Amino acid sequence: MDQLISFFVAGTTLLLAFLIFTNVNQVNSKANRWFGSFILCIFIIQFNDLLEKTEFLKTRMPINDFLALTDYIVAPVFYFTVAYFVNPNRKWRTKDNLHFAFAFIMLFLLLVSVLINVEQPSTDTDKKNGVIIITAFNLIFCFQVITYAIMAYREITTYQKKLFLYTSNIDTINLKWLQKVVICVLIITSLWLIDIFFKLARTSVLFDHFASLVYLVCIFFMAYFSLKQKEIIPLNKEEKKEIDVLINETSDLKNNQKKLISDDELTEMKSNLIQVMDHKKPFLDPELSLFKLASQLNISTHLLSYIINKGCNENFYQFINTYRIEEAKKMIQDSNMEHLSLMGIAFEVGFNSKTVFNTTFKKHTNQTPSEFKKAILAGI
Repeated sequence: MDQLISFFVAGTTLLLAFLIFTNVNQVNSKANRWFGSFILCIFIIQFNDLLEKTEFLKTRMPINDFLALTDYIVAPVFYFTVAYFVNPNRKWRTKDNLHFAFAFIMLFLLLVSVLINVEQPSTDTDKKNGVIIITAFNLIFCFQVITYAIMAYREITTYQKKLFLYTSNIDTINLKWLQKVVICVLIITSLWLIDIFFKLARTSVLFDHFASLVYLVCIFFMAYFSLKQKEIIPLNKEEKKEIDVLINETSDLKNNQKKLISDDELTEMKSNLIQVMDHKKPFLDPELSLFKLASQLNISTHLLSYIINKGCNENFYQFINTYRIEEAKKMIQDSNMEHLSLMGIAFEVGFNSKTVFNTTFKKHTNQTPSEFKKAILAGI
């Protein structure tokens, strides 16, 4: 009965791994294979822990040691999950195998110990040394997970920053949910560390239940967002190169180090850009990107980015959504548009998310769309 929650967590984890592997929506295939492998690793860790807690195996068997190898695989597997979400076209490189070097070393040592199979009675000193070694390896495991989680978080943060440079709608391709998964991993690792130092899982039923409930909540959280994810369309090679150039140029702009065009040319090209935005209204296209707009203006993407950054003091995402909000304000005030709901107006001006529309609208006007509409109707 004491282990009922733990069994439930393990079963739920296995089910989630199955759902991710089947990938019903057929999105982000490579990334989800890695994600499913990560969740499966968590299940194996839980399952191995249950074998020891329930004393199903009266003495520690080689199967426990082989299952324990998952401890040294789970962190790099999670890192590659993030790497393939961030870059779906990523190719496997020879040096990527080094991430699993420690696990291979442990596997080799384990196979050697099984083959040698020296049987001798354990002394008290052997038992004490065994406890120290197990604790050391557990700490290495936690340190590895934390290190890879931080690396993964940085990968996502860098990816998120790039989005604002070239797309006007980020809600379908942002990875904030994956950042929260990283936080879940860190929370679970913190509980593992507490258990390593204080041995609470075996001495306190309350802590064991609490930890199991936290695991369960984290697994449900991962399940919800993994099943809700949308396809991330990768940039092609040329676009990727252009984005890398943009990142470097944006950094130079912040340091006032580089000019692409003269001030007079900047003023003229900014005027042309504003004319296009005012008359052709390309911002109404919900899929508008820096690449699309540059093509319409017949200029390079990095030059367009420079004009927006230097001339308008905004990034592409802010620039386009400013126009969308201004258009939305006009439509809310237009009596001919009364048949449209606020969400209908949001879609008309190029937004494809209610949350993003409301957040962006409030940021520009200090009012929600509904508050703005009420103020208009009240004649304020």
